Amino acid sequence: MNLKYIFLLPIVEIILFVLFGDYFGFFPVLSTILLTGIFGLYLLRSGIDPKEIREMTSNPKDWIYKKMSGLLLIIPGFATDFIGIILLFRSLRHLVWGFIPEKAETYFYKNSKESNREEITEVDYKDLDEK
Repeated sequence: MNLKYIFLLPIVEIILFVLFGDYFGFFPVLSTILLTGIFGLYLLRSGIDPKEIREMTSNPKDWIYKKMSGLLLIIPGFATDFIGIILLFRSLRHLVWGFIPEKAETYFYKNSKESNREEITEVDYKDLDEK
C-alpha cells in the first residue's frame, strides 16, 4: 500500500461519521468521539512517572504502540479510533502491519534486532542542586 492513499483518510472519516450518525444518532456518535479522544489523551499524558520509565525501558515496543494508539485515538474519527484500539491489543497488531510502508517496516525490524543486544553504558551522576 502506498502512502498516497493517506489523503483518503479524511474522506473515509467523514463517510463513517455520517453513516454511524445516521444509524446510532448524532449525540451518541459525538460522545463516542469525545470519549475516545479523552482516552487518547490519557494514554499520551504528559509527565513520565517511574512506572512508565520502567515500562519504556523493559518493553519499548509496547510503550511505542501505546503512544501511537493514544495519538490515533485523539484524532477524531472512527477509522483512526479503530486502528488505535487494534494497536492496544498485542494479538491484533499484525492486522496493522499490512498498511505500513515496506521501508518503515524494514527499518523498524532492523533497529529492533540491534536493540535486543545488551549494552552497558556507564555514566557519572552529579547532583547540581547540592553545593
